[in-house]
Amino acid sequence: MAMAAVRSVGLTQVTVTALDQKAEPRDHLIPLVKQTEALPDYRIVINTTTGRRINLGARPNQSAIDGLTWRLSDPISIDEIASIRLEDQDKLVSDAIVEVQLSSEAVTAGNYKFEFLTERSLAVGFQSFFKTPVGIAIGTAFTLAVLLILLMLFASLFGGVVG
Repeated sequence: MAMAAVRSVGLTQVTVTALDQKAEPRDHLIPLVKQTEALPDYRIVINTTTGRRINLGARPNQSAIDGLTWRLSDPISIDEIASIRLEDQDKLVSDAIVEVQLSSEAVTAGNYKFEFLTERSLAVGFQSFFKTPVGIAIGTAFTLAVLLILLMLFASLFGGVVG
């Protein structure tokens, strides 16, 4: 269980701040025409070490100059995070703006500063532990033991009736 404690730190929040508003992507550059809708549709995608992509959702038509924050309802173990990608969501194909590695310090890449909030969580620790080979072996052994006990109980209850 010490391994669960070590692996119990989970990502709970990502904040992205644009450093230069003029360098933010725009849907169009036509002056005086739907300037609010010309703002980027930022989206955060977390790439895991298993190849899974977790979409944290989009912030349509918003500037990141004052910071945009995505909160995770279920923390993700930091051991499972390969990278965090900021995208400009489009209807057909989303454009990757920048991709960063998770860090305890703020990370600056391109025109953006990323800040991450993590916290310890018993649930994250147990989930992460039971994905390791040792955790899988313990989980399998526990399941087999319970099945064996139920089978023996079933045999003792109905074994005497049949014979």
